[in-house]
Amino acid sequence: MNQPARGSFAGAFALPVAAAGTTWLALLSWRGFTEQSATFLGPLLVIGAVIAGTGALARWARLSAPLVVLCQLVISGGLTSMILSGSPIPVGPAWERLQGGFSDALISAQRYAAPLPPDVPPVDPVLILGGFGCLLVVDLLACTLRRVPLAGLPLLTVYSVPVSILLSGVSWWVFAATAGGFLTMLYLQESDQVARWGRPLGNDLASDPSAFGVTTGAIRGTAGTIGGVATALAVFLPALIPTLNLSVFEGGLGPGGDDIAVTNPMTDLRRDLQRGDDIPLVQVRTSDPDPSYLRISVLTRFSANEWTSGTRQVPTDQGARGAVPALQGVERTLERTETDYDVAVTPSFRSIWLPTQAPISRITADGDWRYDRDTMDFLAGEEDLDTAGLSYSMTAVDLELSAESMARAPSTGGLVSSDYIDLPDGIPSTVSNLAFQVTRNEDTRFEKAVALQQWFREDGGFTYDLDAEPGNGTDDLVRFLTPGADGRTGYCEQFASAMAVMSRILGIPARVAVGFYQPRRVGSETWEYSAWDLHAWPELFFPGSGWVRFEPTPSNRATEVPGYTTQQVNLPESGVGPGAPRQSEDLPSRAESSGAAGEEASQDENQRDDQAGFPWGPVLGTTGALLAGLGLLLVPSAIRRTRTRRRLGSGPEGAWAELLDTATDLGVPWPYDRSPRETRDALVRRFGLPVRSDTPERPVHGAHVAPFAVEALDRIVRCVERLRYARAGQEADQDLLDKDLATCVASLQGGASRAARRRAAWMPRSVLRGRPRTVTAPEVEPLTVRYGGGVVDHVG
Repeated sequence: MNQPARGSFAGAFALPVAAAGTTWLALLSWRGFTEQSATFLGPLLVIGAVIAGTGALARWARLSAPLVVLCQLVISGGLTSMILSGSPIPVGPAWERLQGGFSDALISAQRYAAPLPPDVPPVDPVLILGGFGCLLVVDLLACTLRRVPLAGLPLLTVYSVPVSILLSGVSWWVFAATAGGFLTMLYLQESDQVARWGRPLGNDLASDPSAFGVTTGAIRGTAGTIGGVATALAVFLPALIPTLNLSVFEGGLGPGGDDIAVTNPMTDLRRDLQRGDDIPLVQVRTSDPDPSYLRISVLTRFSANEWTSGTRQVPTDQGARGAVPALQGVERTLERTETDYDVAVTPSFRSIWLPTQAPISRITADGDWRYDRDTMDFLAGEEDLDTAGLSYSMTAVDLELSAESMARAPSTGGLVSSDYIDLPDGIPSTVSNLAFQVTRNEDTRFEKAVALQQWFREDGGFTYDLDAEPGNGTDDLVRFLTPGADGRTGYCEQFASAMAVMSRILGIPARVAVGFYQPRRVGSETWEYSAWDLHAWPELFFPGSGWVRFEPTPSNRATEVPGYTTQQVNLPESGVGPGAPRQSEDLPSRAESSGAAGEEASQDENQRDDQAGFPWGPVLGTTGALLAGLGLLLVPSAIRRTRTRRRLGSGPEGAWAELLDTATDLGVPWPYDRSPRETRDALVRRFGLPVRSDTPERPVHGAHVAPFAVEALDRIVRCVERLRYARAGQEADQDLLDKDLATCVASLQGGASRAARRRAAWMPRSVLRGRPRTVTAPEVEPLTVRYGGGVVDHVG
């Protein structure tokens, strides 16, 4: 009774649920971005429910619009952070996971054609964040601001994203379902507004033809008719009008005809190796007698799903316009030979990565081709730039690498980024144990790398087969390394990625290169690379020698290995030379790893089980905790409402106590040392008109503003005085007393500022503060103290 009348608790949820449901239905149009849409639609369904529930509770508690949005941001934002980073507050490791997830997602969005396959880094973080924003904006417009028509704008934005990016349009049933949800939102708002226009109209309409005769049933019928016709036209009319098909993901070139397109090196390598057609792609003219290993790109980041290109720093001043920076990590005294190359790419080969030798000292190519200093691969700087029909020149550098110098190489600390030894959490112990077991007899990093190469090519029982099951994520890696019917069989991508992962486990910086292997000679100094020459290999870093190529793919595909991997290493018997790493300092301890193998195996299995699928347990637990916190904030207002209901029908003292609490909540001074009649004089100065939609922030107040409330308060005061000071037997009219109390409460609220009313509804002082103590004389009848002709109303 200390607040204006509010709707039912269930009614407060109708529009928010409709808004969240409609937005989620609209988000179904994003399914075409990925082959596993449930991984982002499931979390968005939970987020939408939390936004709707939080907003409905906050609005039912009469919070201001900014506080409603703040509550939604805090609770649903924490839930979103929990989904994306594993923590409701993204700090420390959670922030790094959040950054890594978004970085992988943005790379996938730029480099892959939609729909994204399940074995590449997902774009879920971007889609979940975008969906979270849409859900929040629609709820703000439709429910908090009560502007449902404006909520159609973000819904339209949701549709515009796939329509502008995907080849196909939005499914008709998704559009129809969303349109139905939007019409439901309009109906819920408008029927609520009509219900506030005036008294219900019944049979007296016939006697008053000028009366307004719209009913909610008529609204429902009209809305259904108009909405149904509009939706039907929107669904079926486009089928009669030709439209243009738009492009796919930014930068993502899909396959077509007899062309070879490379936008994501690893995915396109797998596809083009399996297509069967040997298409000429690149022709080079050079005096180099063996122009093998023409590199397209390197993959630097390994996630639980796949090797990816990671990030690139390609400012405009790093272009293919002549000399390039000195070779990374290569001693200046290392002997080298430079050879010129003239390259011509056929129109059939479209790549946003420029094929080059590695390393190079110079390159000149038309167009905005830019290099990354860390990887020294070249990327198109313009959206419509690719290699089809391109001609360019470069100078390759052939280094005289020595096995002994690489074996003596010191620690790599500070020479390359730690990202090159980074691995995702939960690498199975099977992989780690194999890495240590295969290299257990070697002392230096280089010798361990050679041992891994030998194991993959000959000693490990591996077979090269293009028909092997694709994939190079964590689970695929375990399957590939495990002996058996389906194990230890794969193609170059899997050999390269497996060796790179195991090298990182051993502390050796590693990455995967994608390009061409051996070309076919078509002239005295002319060589041609075709689709069958596409290949992948690992590159490992050794100080003084830089990034060094290894070849783990078996000989039925890669016939030769680099010469330096077959050289003898002559180091002192202790295995350490000047500057060489000691196992105890620079390499993982085999004893420690093998001793903990059993425990790690069970832990890794548990981690994989816990990480599988959507983390419903932590998400629901966090959601419950956040909602419980919001519930605690609502406890004071709930207690206040309970007190109000109990005082109805409890007589004059109950009404007087309700007036006291109402005044306390609104910040109206209550003269505790005055009689009811003097207290009445203080209260009427705070009376105003009942609150309406046009009530100003600071309304006019005083006895002259609400004379009807003054009369109601006078009747309450007389009832209180008769009860306290007159003889027993005079009963008050309870119905009239309750109506007078409601009138006085509404007038006190009408005379208070908007901030005071908000504070009274959200955080009532009468609940949070103790009641004033009553003064009584010990062991005597209740004390009545006179003060200036008045009687203190708190006695006994």
